[in-house]
Amino acid sequence: MVVDPSEFIPFSEWLASAVGGFVVLALVIFVAWTVIAFAFTAIRNTPQQAVSIVGGGLKRAVLEDFPRTSIRRIVGMTRLAVQEAIRNKVLIIFALFVVLLLFAGWFLDVQNDHPARLYLGFVISTSTYLLLALAMFVSAFSLPNDIKNKTIYTITTKPVRAHEIFLGRVLGFGLVGTVLLILMAVVSYVFVVRGLDHVHTIETASIEWDDETGMGTGYTSVDSHHRHDFFINGNLEGGDDPVGFTEVAQGHSHAIFKDGENYVLGPPTGDLLARVPVYGSLRFLDRYGRESDEGGDGGLSVGKEWTYREYIEGNTLNTAIWTFEGLTPEMFNTGPAGDEGTVPLELNLRVFRTTKGDIEGNIQGEVLLVNPEKTLSVVDRYSAPISFEAEEFQTFQVNIDYDEIRRQNPQTAELEQVNLFRDLVVDGKLEIHVRCREHAQFFGMAQADLYIRAPEGSFEMNFFKCYLGIWMQLVLVTLFGVFFSTFLNGIVAMVATLAIVVMGISSGFIGEVQSGDAPGGGPIESLIRNITQQGATVDLDMGETATSVIQAMDSFYLDTMESIAKLAPDFPKFNMASKVAYGYDIDLDLILKQITTTLVYFFVLLFAGYFVISSREIAA
Repeated sequence: MVVDPSEFIPFSEWLASAVGGFVVLALVIFVAWTVIAFAFTAIRNTPQQAVSIVGGGLKRAVLEDFPRTSIRRIVGMTRLAVQEAIRNKVLIIFALFVVLLLFAGWFLDVQNDHPARLYLGFVISTSTYLLLALAMFVSAFSLPNDIKNKTIYTITTKPVRAHEIFLGRVLGFGLVGTVLLILMAVVSYVFVVRGLDHVHTIETASIEWDDETGMGTGYTSVDSHHRHDFFINGNLEGGDDPVGFTEVAQGHSHAIFKDGENYVLGPPTGDLLARVPVYGSLRFLDRYGRESDEGGDGGLSVGKEWTYREYIEGNTLNTAIWTFEGLTPEMFNTGPAGDEGTVPLELNLRVFRTTKGDIEGNIQGEVLLVNPEKTLSVVDRYSAPISFEAEEFQTFQVNIDYDEIRRQNPQTAELEQVNLFRDLVVDGKLEIHVRCREHAQFFGMAQADLYIRAPEGSFEMNFFKCYLGIWMQLVLVTLFGVFFSTFLNGIVAMVATLAIVVMGISSGFIGEVQSGDAPGGGPIESLIRNITQQGATVDLDMGETATSVIQAMDSFYLDTMESIAKLAPDFPKFNMASKVAYGYDIDLDLILKQITTTLVYFFVLLFAGYFVISSREIAA
């Protein structure tokens, strides 16, 4: 799974760097309102009167309106917004969602290799699109319809302040959306669990037994469009403990229990997970085992346009080094005495072959556990290499038993067992080195492609955190919809809200085009390339002067678009469907970043909406 590098930044560091951006956002909106309010007021009056009116509005906001906020009035406005949403028949959205689930089997690939990913991706994406469309429609048309029908005057003539009107609308529509989201989450969870639940059977007579070892093998019945190979230990008596396991198929396996003379399979396991990965920082050594001039933080390029992963060369000292911090014995499968257990590593490496070799075989690699204290000798720092085979295009495990961790004795030159936390981990720090062992082959990896798997989290809690991200997107869309509706008519407000959502989703792509990371240039250059049939990776053949003019126009346009896009929320960072679908726990730091971002937009747009509504009252 691809992980955004920004996720590795701790919340405290992220907050310190994000404060400046939040302040700029608030200042831009405040200055924009001040300028627009002054311009419109000066047109209707004189500039001197405009200064007095706008200044008076700011003074009234700080000294009167906000300090005298009434919870009772906000609750009343919230109740009106809820009633209005119900009158608009928003429950149709939930009915539509249920209908989509009922007929999902018609268009979902039930024979997919990973049905859990398919089902989770479907229900989460459907919930997100339906709720955001609902929030956009209801919030954008509410105030314009009230102003058009003049029902807003029955409220503004009462002692209801402008920000209470704005806040009541946001809370009311947000409350309706929250109820719908909870209903969708419950129905989605039931849909996924029931869709994945199935039962296989084993015919006892079909088991092939090995008389010497007492092990039995065979395959299960076909259910839910698949079956499993299995192995059974006939020497075990059974009871509450499993006597065997099936092989993994469609992303899950089953434990096998003995019931009298029969063998029964337990429920599927492994498809609804919440892995808790412990990530380290990544750097590289060159093919001679040296740190690079840039600090050793860059690997090799094999010519792929996607630069997410970097590569190491096989059969050399080219090494990928992950440095982990804050490790404790509780993160590992540790025995009661703490001196036995496993180091649970999971890897998701890519293989780049420059020679055919054994095309059906996996590429060999090795892992070394290394003490990060560089004042020690090499013999004392490095464990003996531990071999593994890289499985391509999937995450695979390398569970290193404590008794496999050895290093060379400098006196006897023999391998001796070492204690992980006594000899290799220093103040919770450990380095893990990965090398490719085969000549002319390459391993590709990113920072998230190797991690230590901590004890499992709760899938249900992970599912809840994913829907919490949808809820925050719902709040943001509602905020922008209500804000735009304070000074635009319904259709235009909805289009403006949609534009903000599109800007937020596309901000990363706009940045890549503006920086030149995306091939093809800006929109004008891309259009010319399409017309003249010039490739995206070659220089534009239009002459030096024409090319400079085109790129300058694109640069101005993209700079403008990027500046506007930075004002919009980064919606992809709120979308955590892939983490849940691929079975990764959503980190608390990520949730805190999202909550902080949502609160900043909430307060900024609340103040902006207040001033706009106040300005409209002045104009009236």
